[in-house]
Amino acid sequence: MNSLLALMLFATSLQVRDGDVRQPLTNEERAWRELIASRVETWPSFVEKLAVPYDPAPAPERVTIVISNSGARDAFTIDAQTIGFDVAKLHAAYGDARSDENRDRIDRLFRHEFAHLLQKSWLRTHPYDAATIFNSALLGVWLEGLGNYHSMSDRWRGDSTIAAETLKKLEPRFAARMAALACATPDGAKALMADMNETRFEEKWGGLTLALWIEAEMRTDADAYRKLIVAGPDAIPAMAKRHLSTELASVMAETLNAAQRCGANP
Repeated sequence: MNSLLALMLFATSLQVRDGDVRQPLTNEERAWRELIASRVETWPSFVEKLAVPYDPAPAPERVTIVISNSGARDAFTIDAQTIGFDVAKLHAAYGDARSDENRDRIDRLFRHEFAHLLQKSWLRTHPYDAATIFNSALLGVWLEGLGNYHSMSDRWRGDSTIAAETLKKLEPRFAARMAALACATPDGAKALMADMNETRFEEKWGGLTLALWIEAEMRTDADAYRKLIVAGPDAIPAMAKRHLSTELASVMAETLNAAQRCGANP
């Protein structure tokens, strides 16, 4: 990763230092860098609300935000206290950094990635056994679903047409892929999970599907997000059955039986 800027968050105070430049920023990439630098003083105000559902796992006291332009992912975590933003990828995916939409988007991306830091903290004291392929898939859906919940703009929330239409497309895929993963080989699993979380936002059959289910449950249960954290990845099949059609829910029941036969957690 080409480190161009590192921003240090210490609780509510901020320190900024420049890193090594390995390739010059384009004007468009520089605009994204400037947007991120303009928002970091606001981001510490998000931390307390983000951290509440993960209590008693502590939020990191010190977070480094590293900006690169190597064309990796738009936003990602590097370790338990480092968040990366790739300004080349941000520009390619979302266009002009100066738009009002992208100012909101960069805040959502920060909340998503900070949630991943909180997850790392949670899993240190609440470890999850992801030794099998099926359990590894559940963990991946849990991690990205809880993160993508923060990435969603208002158009995905409430009585949303786009959310309903997207779930009609993704829920059958979710049920089919999880069924195939129950006893998949490593090579087969790699193909099955390729677009689980690493694809266009609206195509993420794992992370976005779960995020939309969380959003639906949060409308009637303000603790739904917290409950999923505490219950862990093994709660996802039961959550799926609450949201899937009768036919797809029966597929999930059969999937659990198959996964148990193939060595996944009961």
